[in-house]
Order: sequence, then C-alpha cells, then structure tokens
Amino acid sequence: MFQRHCIGMILGASLLAAQPAPGAKVQTRTQAWVLALDERGGLVGDLKSEEIQVKVAGKARPLVQVKTPAQTAEAAQSWVLVFEPIRDPGYRATAFVAAADFLSKVPDGDRVLIVARGKDSLEALMPGFSLRRALWAETLAKLPDFLPETFVGVSKESLQGQAFQAAFTDASDGPAGQEAVTGLLAKYRAGATGWAKGTTDIRGVRVVDRLNLDNPMLVAGMLATVGRETKVLLSLFDQVAAVPGQKHVVVFSRCEADDLSSPEIRKAMSTKFKREKGDSGGPAEAAVLIHRDMIIYQNQLKERAVVDGLTVYSVAGTGQNVIGHLGNVAPGTGGYIFPLSGGLELSFGQAIQLFGSRYLVQWQEDAPAADPAEVVLSSTRKGVKLIAQALR
Repeated sequence: MFQRHCIGMILGASLLAAQPAPGAKVQTRTQAWVLALDERGGLVGDLKSEEIQVKVAGKARPLVQVKTPAQTAEAAQSWVLVFEPIRDPGYRATAFVAAADFLSKVPDGDRVLIVARGKDSLEALMPGFSLRRALWAETLAKLPDFLPETFVGVSKESLQGQAFQAAFTDASDGPAGQEAVTGLLAKYRAGATGWAKGTTDIRGVRVVDRLNLDNPMLVAGMLATVGRETKVLLSLFDQVAAVPGQKHVVVFSRCEADDLSSPEIRKAMSTKFKREKGDSGGPAEAAVLIHRDMIIYQNQLKERAVVDGLTVYSVAGTGQNVIGHLGNVAPGTGGYIFPLSGGLELSFGQAIQLFGSRYLVQWQEDAPAADPAEVVLSSTRKGVKLIAQALR
C-alpha cells in the first residue's frame, strides 16, 4: 500500500495536452482543487498563496485561503471507478488490468466505490465507499462476466444494485487486503486469451457504418439510450457529492456512447450521401442530430460534476483525437483523458495517484453570480501550470 507522500512521477506530454474548457451555466463556486505542474509535467508542491492568481469572468478575485498538497495530503479521498460497456476483449482486458493496478496503488486511508453497467442500468457493486481492499478485489474480479459489451436493456435512469450510502464506513483489512488486490492483478496479467470476455471488433469498419446513419429510428434509439445513461451518471454524481473531501470519478468506456462522440460524426455532417426517394432523412441529418444531442449530454455531465465538486477522468477512446464520450467532459472538471491503448497501465495506474495531490484554493466573490463565468487560475512562478475546474 502506498503512502501519499511517497507518490511522485513525471507526467507525460499527452496528459499536459488536456486543457480545461469553458462550458455552460453552473452554480456559484468559490473554491477549487488545483493541480500544479512544472514544464516537464512534474508536481509542484511548494507554491505560496502570493504565487496563485484567480480571475472570474476576467476579474481578479482576492484569495481567502490556500492549502498546499502537504496540508491536504492526509485527508481521505474518495475514488469512484465506473465501468460502462466495453466491447472488444483487448480493450476490456486493458481496462481491467489498469483498474487492478490502480487499486494496488491507492494510498492508505483513501476509499473506493466500484460501479458497473448491468443488464438495465449502472449498478453500485458496494454499499458505499470502502476501505477494504479485499472487497475491491472481489468486486473487480466479477467484472469480466458482469460487464456487458453494449447498452443492453432499458436503463432505469437511476443507480441500481446495492443502495449507495454516503455515510457508509468500514475498516481497512490491512496486508491481507493488499495481497488480494495484488493477487488479482497477477491473475489478470497472466490470464489466457479471452479471459476478459467480449467480442472482437471488426477492424476497418468506420464508425458511421457501425452506427448505420441511414436508419434514423436506430439513431434516435441510441441517442435515447445515452440520454437515459446520462441521467444515471448525473444521479451518481449527486449522491457522491454528499461525501466530504476530494472526490474523483474515473469512467472506463468503449461502447455506443463513444461511437456517437467520434470525430467521424462531425465529418459526416457535411458529407454528401446518396439520397433515396421518399426517405425520412439521410446520414448528414442523422449526424447533425447526434452531434447536437451528444453536446447537450456532455454539457450536463460537465456542469453537474463542477457543481458537485467532482473531478472526472475518462479512460476511453484510442488516441489524441478519438477520446470517447466522457473525454469531452473530463478536462472541464480538472480531470484528464487516458486512451485505451498500450501504456495505459503505467500512465493511469501511477499518474492518477498524483492527481490527488492538489492545492485547495478559496477566493472571495462580490455576490452570488446569476450568470455563468469562466474561472482562470494561474501562477506567477515561471513555467508552472495550474489545472482546475474551469467553470463557476
């Protein structure tokens, strides 16, 4: 098990590339959890309050308090691992191994909740945030058989499974629990082909062909499904918000929601397709509808995460341009994007821990704001970059 003060590494350039982005209207916020990085991506933990500046809607705000990572490090943090459907066995195995590696490195005192898509909704697989590592391992071990490849059933639009209890507490199981986690990680790494389940994606098939944009009813159905799934995530955000301290939500996904967020959809909006007499719309119209609705869903998730004080991370997509559904949400919450590709275990399993080492910056507002505003945090120290939620 890792003590938080022992965790440190240099973040890759791909992590630095994710920039918080302005979004739509949210409630007034007068504090932010802030990650400070140097030019190489290394953690900067010794900034003084006079080296931090906050501007809201372009206006400088006076600081009330700044707590350094050393001052916030001992406070327990809460991590939610959310598993949406993942199709391909390779992507599934990558996600499960990365999650197991992450759990083996969670600092002492931090708590974990695992949530996964079931037959008709996201399900809490624990009664609440747990300190018991053996429970983490037991729950994660069920996922290869539990997690579907696609959005099956009709979502109930609220979190199912074990009733989430914000006040749930349990006791650490010490070295025995750690052995359970590391044992599961070793099992996953040594597993024979096919242990992660799933169906191999047909290579070379374009997203627009997989989605069948010629069928407007099918497209509308998929968008409705993602809309219901969005409501479940929003309800999860709200329930987790009641837990004190820093809260991190990590979403693993490789399914229809990610396909609908593909850059190919934007390209299809202006592509000339062959039209059939009497049809009810073509691929270009379907692409416009998809793009519009997915932006709405992503803004809803981003806004709610900021209001609820959550940092969201996305583990999806396959690279810099293909980042998945939640990849369009994470940067606006101060979180990062991790592609489901080679090297994920190293970059996610280690770097995600560093993201818990943040400053707590609090500032003063003139009055509660009725309009949305962009929050910009910066440092006067040369070469230091501050990463935080970008909305108030």
